Amino acid sequence: MAMNGRPSRIALLAIIAITLAVRCSFPQRQVLTWDVFGYYLYLPATVIHHDVALQDGAWLEEVMTTYTPSATLYQLVDGPDGNRVIKYSSGMAVLYAPFFLVAHGLAGPLGHPADGFSPPYQLSITIGCLAFALFGLVLLRKVLLHFFDDRWSAALLFLIALGTNWFQLVAWDGTLLTHPALFTLYALLLLATIRWHQTPSWRWALAIGASLGLIALIRPSELVAAVVPLLWGLHDASARRAKWHAMRGNLVHVVGAVGIFLLVVSTQLLYWHATTGEWIFYSYVNPGEGFDLDNPHLRPFLVSFRKGWFIYTPLMLLAIVGIPWLWRRIPKAFWAILVFLIVDVWIVSSWSCWWYAGGSFSSRSMVPAYILLALPLGAVLQWAWERRSTRMLALCFSVGCILLNLFQTWQWSAGILSKERMTKAYYKAVFARTKIPTDADRLLLVERPLGHDEQLVEEDRYRASERYLATYDEQPDSVFTLDAEHPFTPAYESTFADLTAKDHAWLRVSGRFFIADDQAAAPTVVIHFEHEGGLYKYMARDWIVPDSARNTWTTFSVDYITPEVRSRQDKVKAYLWYRSGASARVDDLRVQVYEPK
Repeated sequence: MAMNGRPSRIALLAIIAITLAVRCSFPQRQVLTWDVFGYYLYLPATVIHHDVALQDGAWLEEVMTTYTPSATLYQLVDGPDGNRVIKYSSGMAVLYAPFFLVAHGLAGPLGHPADGFSPPYQLSITIGCLAFALFGLVLLRKVLLHFFDDRWSAALLFLIALGTNWFQLVAWDGTLLTHPALFTLYALLLLATIRWHQTPSWRWALAIGASLGLIALIRPSELVAAVVPLLWGLHDASARRAKWHAMRGNLVHVVGAVGIFLLVVSTQLLYWHATTGEWIFYSYVNPGEGFDLDNPHLRPFLVSFRKGWFIYTPLMLLAIVGIPWLWRRIPKAFWAILVFLIVDVWIVSSWSCWWYAGGSFSSRSMVPAYILLALPLGAVLQWAWERRSTRMLALCFSVGCILLNLFQTWQWSAGILSKERMTKAYYKAVFARTKIPTDADRLLLVERPLGHDEQLVEEDRYRASERYLATYDEQPDSVFTLDAEHPFTPAYESTFADLTAKDHAWLRVSGRFFIADDQAAAPTVVIHFEHEGGLYKYMARDWIVPDSARNTWTTFSVDYITPEVRSRQDKVKAYLWYRSGASARVDDLRVQVYEPK
């Protein structure tokens, strides 16, 4: 066969075949859900409903009722003029658009609603995103062939595709997420950077600007990728002079790249201006989430059993070790990759939800970086292969990483590895197992309720302590009277650090109130956390008072689990709020804290 002399082509086709086989074996009926629903919402809002500002809530409510893409519309935030603004930037919608338009033209003739969410849309966008993700491997192969021979390129393709969590995202249920798309765009950016530095041309200059623009449009924090073309080829004085002369001699290319970059990112600026009147709008308004750049979560991000990058993708440890060998073998890439890696890891580990929720195995935020890390990985493996003393070790480690990744990816898909609640003890209990051992689930992190009703049911696993008791003995009649002038009781306050040294605790707020016949409702129990003055994990629980409880003292009790706190110095507050404007009497307001034993 003609391909016998091209191992990298065979490797590429084999990986594509394996990925497609797995993807077809685990089809999903609903893919436009959760975060993807937010990425995608631009398209039906603009093309079908002509409602980019989401002012007409009727069609959106119909979509939520018919397709239930998520439990709540957390994908939207309030704009300054009452408009609702899509929380996520529009880059993925731009990539979805061709496949959306194909489905939009076919939905009606195929007998499906042309509403943006019926089966033709789901299928078309899934196929399109899968093809785009696999195209990233095609581009990666071209990159690798610049620095490695064909056999080494084939080996590195297998390692990156099957030895990392790229495989889980593409072959299972992460195909429509941002990271497989970014993987492909990073490959295009790196290939264009290499080609332009070899032979400057308009084609590759515009490819640099367009790929970087789409990367920023998908995830603005990924703009760190700009260091790749900027720092490429700065390894010595002669290389720096050569790059300077190339940029001066092709200044129009630089201007063109910047221009196409600005044209792409202007899509988001226009959307923000149309919906908020502002050119720049920060949509992550929840104080409970955000970047903590002065205090990144480096240790848990890298080595925790919850979702540590090195724990679940140990192959990347070898790539990191290979960076010094990158200086020896591919010096032109050294500074670009080193600076990128330092800044990128700092940024992605600074996100408050550093484990990036439950929809992925290992750290999905690092998947785009595998394009760049393939180079130091190849450099150190080549060095190890050239020495008999390390050859077998390198081979066993590489093959072991692939086998471990594939098996644990299966464990993740089968629910053996928890998506969000992993611990070291649980990992040891299920390691290399095909079934969950009896009672192993008790080793997981606490399961946080998704709904509004929270109730502590396993009190035997907790140690209770009373932290607050208000008897109001100093008040008239030794009770606190809530009325229009005093709608709030004094609050219980504590920092999370003072509340518990554990990762979570339950609060139980209880007490007594007196409601007369002519009063409509009981006081509301309010519990929330504060981060730098902003509220999050806000709970306001109305206590329903039966008619039989009128004109008598009635007890109440509300449970509340602490959130994943932004900072251990964040404050929790608990109090009663009476909104009716009438009066109610309260006594014995108590706060008990239940800490894990």
